[in-house]
Amino acid sequence: MKNPCATTRSLLLIISLALSSAAMRAQAQLSDVPPVSMGLWQTETTSTVSGVENTPMAGMAAAMGRSHVTQSCLTPDKWESDIQGLNARQQHGCTLSNLHQDAHEVSFDEACTSERGGATTAHIDILIDSSDHTHGTVLMKIANPALPQPMTMTMTMISQHMGASCGDVKPGEGKMIR
Repeated sequence: MKNPCATTRSLLLIISLALSSAAMRAQAQLSDVPPVSMGLWQTETTSTVSGVENTPMAGMAAAMGRSHVTQSCLTPDKWESDIQGLNARQQHGCTLSNLHQDAHEVSFDEACTSERGGATTAHIDILIDSSDHTHGTVLMKIANPALPQPMTMTMTMISQHMGASCGDVKPGEGKMIR
């Protein structure tokens, strides 16, 4: 298994995708047409991390506990590449289950295992307030032989469409605001 920081970054990418596009088909496939606006999105994320208090990762947990604001650019091409990326994860040790989609909510579970004995599970619940606003929560648990005990991360997120133009934010390259 990758180190927990790398695993966390991978899951944050999936979460960002879910927030900025938030649509899945019942067959564990993302919709071809996102139910949200194309362009610049801004997401505020607040996290709590437990299980690493007395480890070298305690600093990372404290940093993640602060509120972070990022911007990302959603385009039709980015949407398509993210669909392919999420579907590819299912072929590389990850499975999606408990998929639920309606006009106002998308939720699913993801479980990933590694050849080195690690496991990550996540429950993602995204509420679509409108084509310009979403919010949601993520509960992620990471078990890794390198960790003295499992790590749990809980995140809350609020996303807002900022406009059709992405400005200097390139698709696939997030921009940290604070």
